[in-house]
Amino acid sequence: MKRVRTVLAIAAAIGALTLTGCAADPDMSGLEQDLATIDGVNGSMAYATHSGAPWNTQVVVVLFLDDPSDQTIVTTTQAAAPVLADDPASAGREVSIYFVDGDRGDYGRSSEAFRDAVVITPELAESLGVTMPGGSERLPLTAEDVRRIADGS
Repeated sequence: MKRVRTVLAIAAAIGALTLTGCAADPDMSGLEQDLATIDGVNGSMAYATHSGAPWNTQVVVVLFLDDPSDQTIVTTTQAAAPVLADDPASAGREVSIYFVDGDRGDYGRSSEAFRDAVVITPELAESLGVTMPGGSERLPLTAEDVRRIADGS
């Protein structure tokens, strides 16, 4: 009987630890507001994803731009990095940034905006110090990338 109680106690402890990983997603409203104040940004969307496990939280950001040129994407990323590095919802997390030509009000949901996302070339990513194997609509940034760009390196 003692063995059964021990097994049940261990199972309950593991279950409790697992559930802690299922905590609510961080509030992204402040992050969205701060990103929307960057010059040339016409609004933003931000939300959390959980790749691989509930406790693996990554942040997805969609930035709506006046001008989706390569230079604007670079300067917007450099301006967004300190915001991402300092906001409690995104600090220390992997971030994927999508850039869309237009206004936030033109899109009801993020899935609608993704269809108009600008392609990020490997050369553009490299100018930010990020390695990408091929073109993608997503600029993937590790927490270290965000901090390095925020620090101006």
